[in-house]
Order: sequence, then C-alpha cells, then structure tokens
Amino acid sequence: MFLRLRQLGEKAVGYFIPLPRFQKLTLFTAVLTFVLVVLGGIVRVTGSGLGCPDWPLCYGQPLPPASTEAILEMAHRYVAAAVTVLVLLMVVVARRGYRTEKWIYRPALLGVGVILVQVVLGAVTVILQNAPYTVVLHFGAALTMLACATIVATSARAATKPIEVQDNQRHLLIKWSLLSAAAVIALLFVGSVVTATNSALGCLFDWPLCRGSLIPNSAEVTTYIQWFHRLVALIAGLVLAYTTVIAWRLRSQYHAVWLAAGLALSFFIVQATVGGGVVLLKVPLVLRGLHLALAAAVWACVIVLSVLAAHAHRLETATVSSGNSVSMSRSGSLPAAHLARAPFKTMAGAYLRLTKPWIIVLLLVTTFTAMLIAQRGLPPLPLVFFTLLGGALSASGANAINCYIDRDIDVVMSRTKNRPLPAHRIDADNALAFGLITSVASFVVLTLGVNLLAAVLSTFGLLYYVFVYTGYLKRSTSHNVVIGGVAGAIPPLVGWAAVTGRVEVTALYLFLIIFYWSPPHTWALALLIRNDYERAGVPMLPVVRGEVETRRQILWYTLQLVAITLLLFAFQLMGWIYFVGALILNGVFVWRAYRLAREPETDKAAARRLYKYSQMYLALLFIAMVIDKIVLV
Repeated sequence: MFLRLRQLGEKAVGYFIPLPRFQKLTLFTAVLTFVLVVLGGIVRVTGSGLGCPDWPLCYGQPLPPASTEAILEMAHRYVAAAVTVLVLLMVVVARRGYRTEKWIYRPALLGVGVILVQVVLGAVTVILQNAPYTVVLHFGAALTMLACATIVATSARAATKPIEVQDNQRHLLIKWSLLSAAAVIALLFVGSVVTATNSALGCLFDWPLCRGSLIPNSAEVTTYIQWFHRLVALIAGLVLAYTTVIAWRLRSQYHAVWLAAGLALSFFIVQATVGGGVVLLKVPLVLRGLHLALAAAVWACVIVLSVLAAHAHRLETATVSSGNSVSMSRSGSLPAAHLARAPFKTMAGAYLRLTKPWIIVLLLVTTFTAMLIAQRGLPPLPLVFFTLLGGALSASGANAINCYIDRDIDVVMSRTKNRPLPAHRIDADNALAFGLITSVASFVVLTLGVNLLAAVLSTFGLLYYVFVYTGYLKRSTSHNVVIGGVAGAIPPLVGWAAVTGRVEVTALYLFLIIFYWSPPHTWALALLIRNDYERAGVPMLPVVRGEVETRRQILWYTLQLVAITLLLFAFQLMGWIYFVGALILNGVFVWRAYRLAREPETDKAAARRLYKYSQMYLALLFIAMVIDKIVLV
C-alpha cells in the first residue's frame, strides 16, 4: 500500500520539488503536528479520550454526536489523519528530491514510522480506556513526531543559510542544545505521568513549595510525583537559561540560534508561571491546556535550536566599508560590533523609541481611568503598579514587534524612516528579541501581580495587534484601521478586569468608545501622510478610496462615536457630570470632522487639527468619567 502511495505521490508532487515549495510543505506539516499535540493534550485534560468509545469511527459514524467530548475526540482523529497524509507526502518528496540530505530524508522517513505507531497507540488507548501507560506512550509518540517534522522543516531552511562559528563554540552550543532537548523531553515525560496519574494537586494548592516545604514529607505517591516534576522543571529551566547565555554570545554570528534559544526560554518562563496558576487555581481546564501548548512550544524551539547548531559549518562575515556606511549581513541585520560602539544612553533611547512611548501613555491613561471607574476611587497602589507595568510591557512588546515586521516599509516613509530599525540604530533581531521578552514579561507580571483574566486580555490584544493587524490587515485591506481597532480598545478591559476580576457592561462601552474613536483618529493622520502610505504600498483608506471619501467616513464614524458615548448616560451608567463633559467634547469633535469634510483636499490644516484634538479628546473623555464616578459616588 505504501509503495502505491509513493508512486501516486511522485506523480502528484512534482511541483513541490523546488526547495521553496518543499519548505512550505515542511513548515505546514510541522505547524499542523504542533496543533495535533496540543489538541491531544486538550482531549486528555478535558477527559474526552473516551468521547468516542469505538475507533476509528465515533458511535459507528464518521461524524460525532453533539457532545463536547465526542467533538474534541473526533477533531483530534481528523487532524491526526491530515498529519499522516502530510507526513507521507513529505517523505515522498524528500525521497525524490532530497534523499542525500540526511537531515531531511531520514527524519521524514522516521516520521512515517512514528506516526503509524502513534495511530496504533491511539487505538489501543481507546480500547484500554485510557490506561496510564498507553496515554504516556501515545504522548511520547506525538512529541517524537513533532520533533521529526520540526527537524525536517528547520533543515530545509538551514541548508540555504550555511553558517559557522568557531569549533569550540560550536561544540559547546551543540552539547548544551542537546542537553536542553534532553531536559525538556524529560520534563514533558514526567508531566505526562503527572497527568496520567492525576497528580496535578499532589502538593495541594501550594506553589512553588510542596506542602509548605522544599522536600515534602508525605505518604502519598502523587505528592512525590508532583514534587519530582517541579524538580525536573527547575533543572530544565537552569539548563535552558545557560544555553540561552551561550546563544547570546553567538548572536552576531548566528542570530537564528539566539532567537530559538530566547524563544525556548521565554516560553518556558510563561509555562512555569501557568503551571503555578494550575496549582493555585485548582487545576482549571483552560490553564491546563495552555500549560501543555506552551510545553510543546518549548520542545519545538529546543529541537530547532539543536538542528541549527548541528547545521553550523561556514563562517558568515559582515564587513565595515570605507567611510561611515556599514554593510548589512545576509540576515538584514547590522553587525553587532558596530552596534556595540553606540553609548549606552544612545542605545537606551533607541530601545525606548522602539516601544513608541507616546502610544503607551495614551493606552495607560485608558487603563488607569478604567480602574478608577471600576473602583469608584483609587484602587490599592500595588494593584495599580502591576497593572500599569504589565500594560506598559505588553504595549512595548507589541510596538517593538510591529517595528520589526514593518521595517521594510518604515524605511520608505518619511514619518518613520528615522525609527531605530530603518535608521540602523538597533539590530532587527535584537529588536524582535526585545519585543518577545517584554511580551512574555507582561504576561508573567499581570498573572502574578494582578489576575489571570487581565493577563489573558492583555495578551489577546498584543497578539491581535501583531498578527491580525500588523501581519495581515495593514497591508491587505482598506478596512485595516476599523477591524484592527480591536487591539487598541483592549486596555480598558484589562484595567476593569484588574479591579473586578471580570468584564462588565460599562467596560464593554469603554471598549466600544475606543473602537469607534480609532478610525477618525487614524484616518486624520492618514490624510496628512497619504503619499507615504502610497509609496509604501499600504492600502489605507485615502490611498484606496480617495481623500473625499475618507473625510466622509471620518464624519460618519465620529457621529457613531458620539452615539456610543451618550449611551453611557442614557443607560444610567454615567451621571450628569460625564454627560455635560461628553456633550462639550463631542460637539468640538463633530464640528472639526464637519469642517474637515467641507474643506478642499489641498487643505491639510483641518486634518492636522482633528488629529491633534482626537488625541486630547479620548483622555479628557475618560477623565470626565472618573470625575463623574468619584464626585457622584
């Protein structure tokens, strides 16, 4: 059967043989395998493993009944089937075009055997009704499959970028990356034993200690299983930390290694934080699923790190040309030696500018005022501190990653060409690492210092801004500002959740106010720098629909904004002080938007006035809410 599949595959995949297309196939396979591992973990932690008591069908049908357990179980099986097809396709292509590449063909071939074993183990697990040892073996096979897919995907890319470091550094990197992989797989294995034996609360609700001490004194086996899991986690964390230090030293020669190590350590820190939340919050399902997903992400990162270390074999150089210009390395980054000559104060200022502090200030204003409104006064100062610190770190990370993604268009726009990346004051990879680190730090600070809901909301806003707005909407549709406004409207929800632990109706109105405020604010700026966006190929509304239509849309969204702000008073969520303030502020906003719609296209003064006023408007409107709640309390 496999021979027939191979023959059919060789006919069907002729167009996949070129390396770029093969790279896409391997990347998609690795990503879907990661999804399979995470989905399998969700099936386990939700107790859905027997949602379909038969196999491969579900109650004798290809489609599951309308129950959560059955749907999750069958979704897991269908994803497994898709991964199986992709793995078979990948090995056929690898055999035909890359058989001599041992880091591509051999892991791909091994992946076929592993996934067949995994399918059999999945069936056996169902038949034996989730026996602990079959669950552990099934999970181990899934991680091995993820490793195989990740090795092939990484090797397919590393083969096109041969790099070498000094022999002693290379050997050290290989040794510690393999030690990291061994430590992480040991941690995952012990973690699966914890799940299979229901030992998650073996240390009760105590973390990071176990029953109040470093070494517990208990007769229960589950206590020692959980304690051993934490001990292995500590060892794995220390090994990852040292490996990251080694990778940091090689960042100027092999920046991809530094990124892989930094991501692995970052994911591990977040996973450890979530692990503490699992215990302290009595094992909530959401956190258990997130804990497993992060574990799989750490595993994938250390596999990437190990493969990159093994592929290093030729020196990549970056030279400084005569004069003041500096040549770029093939990665598009500046030589680290050149960047290191900059004074600390200059570098600190560049990183500060990378975070776009003027945006952070406005976001923190809406966060803090939402906290004051929810509390009807000043919340506890430690809560305010950690909420604003976490919010600032989240916004800093999002803005830094935004600068990294947009560095190709920032260099051609007059408004952004002096930012740290296009001006070559910060290395692009260092900027990305800075953004990732601050993003992870934000989640940790908000989770430990505030609450999990605030951390999740903030992280959702960050991911939405980075992936949905910057990664897709901004360059693909003129509706980018409207749909992307969700990200900027999240901070009031974070502030409200920090105080109350939930999201209430008033908080949702604050969200809507910022959501409807974003289009007129951003489009006013777009009118001022329309040529920049056109030159960069960004389909902002003035570029796609013209300035006349943009001015009309600004007026239309301003009127909708006014309606939303007045609903707060209409539904008695705000009082007369807010109502009077909102009338005045809205009146000025509508007047400026109306004047903008009536002015000729050549007159930019009205757009500039509206843009500057819109910044002040939002802060003053939220301050009016605070005064209303405090005075009328």
